[in-house]
Amino acid sequence: MDFFNNCHAKYTTLLKAIKMKYIYICLISILFYLTACSGGSSSSTETGYVDPYLTSEKTVALKSYTLGSQSCSSSKSCGAIIFQGTLNDSNYVGFAVDNYQSGGSKFSLKIYWRGDSIPSSIDNPAGYVIEAVIGGTTYTSPTGNLKATITSGTDSNGVAIYTITFTDSLTIGSLNIVSGDKIEAYRY
Repeated sequence: MDFFNNCHAKYTTLLKAIKMKYIYICLISILFYLTACSGGSSSSTETGYVDPYLTSEKTVALKSYTLGSQSCSSSKSCGAIIFQGTLNDSNYVGFAVDNYQSGGSKFSLKIYWRGDSIPSSIDNPAGYVIEAVIGGTTYTSPTGNLKATITSGTDSNGVAIYTITFTDSLTIGSLNIVSGDKIEAYRY
């Protein structure tokens, strides 16, 4: 009987040790998962893209836009950028204009889509997002086609800019963009 009790005790101890190892492995796995998945990239902020206006790095180029009845003549204080980078761990390309700080009726336009680089043209890019704020009202449902050419160049001071020239009509809210409307934007 001692032999049986002794074997049973060893068997029970072995099972407890296996259970404890299993628990430790599970805890280590959970800790590893939480550590590896808790952070995003350091570029997961949308600050530079969402606010195309006047931080010091965006005032070096002469920028402008003419979009339907909205315009900003060529100046360093004009809010117009083109963006290529990572937002929330996904690669995006887009452009934005903003007159919030220049007085008058509020106006901004943001258009972006998933992409790894700034293309030479766009033709209704898959899953693109558009947002226009006109006089304080936000619009997100366009009609028409998002088509444009995108060329790189320099402003009159030799600073690199991109020119986005629309090649079709696009309406969002009361903003009517027509073929030939354009944005001269600083790459952020």
